[in-house]
Amino acid sequence: MRVTTIQSQRRLCGVMLAILLFVSACAGAAETNAKYWIFLGTSTEATTPEMDKNGIQRSEGIYVGKYDASTGAISDVRLALKAPSSGYIATLPDRNLLYFVGSAKPSDRGSNAYACKVDPKTGDLTLLNGVPTQGAGVCHTFVRPDGKFLTAANYMSGDFSVFKLKDDGLIEGVTAKYRRDGAGPLKRRQDHPYGHSSYFVESNGVCRLFMSDLGSDRIYIARLNEENGSLKEDPRIPFLATPAGAGPRHLSFATDVNGKTVVFSINELDSTLSAFRLDFESGTSALLGTWSTLEEEFRKGLTDEETIVDGKTFLYGNKTAAIEVAKLDNGKTVVYATNRGQNTIVSFDATDIIAGKIDVEFPLIQRISSYGNFPRYMSLDPVGKRLIVSNKKSGSVFVYTIDQETGKLSLSQEKPTQIAWVIAAGFIPRED
Repeated sequence: MRVTTIQSQRRLCGVMLAILLFVSACAGAAETNAKYWIFLGTSTEATTPEMDKNGIQRSEGIYVGKYDASTGAISDVRLALKAPSSGYIATLPDRNLLYFVGSAKPSDRGSNAYACKVDPKTGDLTLLNGVPTQGAGVCHTFVRPDGKFLTAANYMSGDFSVFKLKDDGLIEGVTAKYRRDGAGPLKRRQDHPYGHSSYFVESNGVCRLFMSDLGSDRIYIARLNEENGSLKEDPRIPFLATPAGAGPRHLSFATDVNGKTVVFSINELDSTLSAFRLDFESGTSALLGTWSTLEEEFRKGLTDEETIVDGKTFLYGNKTAAIEVAKLDNGKTVVYATNRGQNTIVSFDATDIIAGKIDVEFPLIQRISSYGNFPRYMSLDPVGKRLIVSNKKSGSVFVYTIDQETGKLSLSQEKPTQIAWVIAAGFIPRED
């Protein structure tokens, strides 16, 4: 009887092992087959001496290449749409749609929002339509995941636009504009509102628009009317205030263990990162802390023609740019940010914040080189395992692998993708 039991156990172990190997193979195949088109929006200004030295040509618009999520490799990059000043893009992967802001031709004068259809087999872009943002100096766009609304931040006019989208992806037009007066202590950069980014965020069945105003050191919050696309200032939490002179630029979001919204703000002007916790049910918000993205020794060496304003010292020798939040396989949440000037990527452990603690630690995990000049943008890849970082002034795009235990970054490949002035990236699943 004992022999039979052992044999049965061995047969059971063999079956279990076979199942595990099969599941593992399927998981590996799923990742291997995770093939995408990567779209890169660019600025079309003149190349830098660094680009010229490396043989990088002046950009002409939006580029497309093949992205393999199993290796992080980008290949076969080509021009997809000739469009001047077409830097920031947003994609709807499940509907093969891409949106961008800027210009489709020089006569457009640069402040428009456009819709494009993506051919999933070829990566080709077909321009569907474009409408004015009704603002000046558009610099960021974000599409709601359900494809019903689009938003754009207008930097120079300091306002934000909302567009309603048709079922076929076309942009109907502006349904709302939002602007509040305000200024900050840094007269050279904060003399009036500067709209830098805007995002739709859903919470308890309510959609709100979060809007970063670099000029007033505020992140405004407004409720979206689902029927007509209008905006109404949130009555209980109308804005979040970053420290004076911080200059909020881009945002990223998470949810803590209690279901509360967490907002991470990368602050361009003082090279810091702020974290907020919001409870819309009680109408309360809290600034959990603001942390430097630079070592103190590095700060001491920075100079600028306007370092002292209103009796306080502010530094322009480094400007933070991008922020991203990743949830690792082990449940840990990591926040990433880029430094333009120091040319580094920093990562912080957000465990305490996500755990709902009031007095939080936000320890530095890693500081790693961006291996280029002026890392302006970064994005998680579609499977959340890698980070794409673009060095705008050196024309180099690197892909980093995220260690799923520690959150540390390492280069997926040492050779970058070389394109001038890359500003943003987006992904669409590829059909072979």
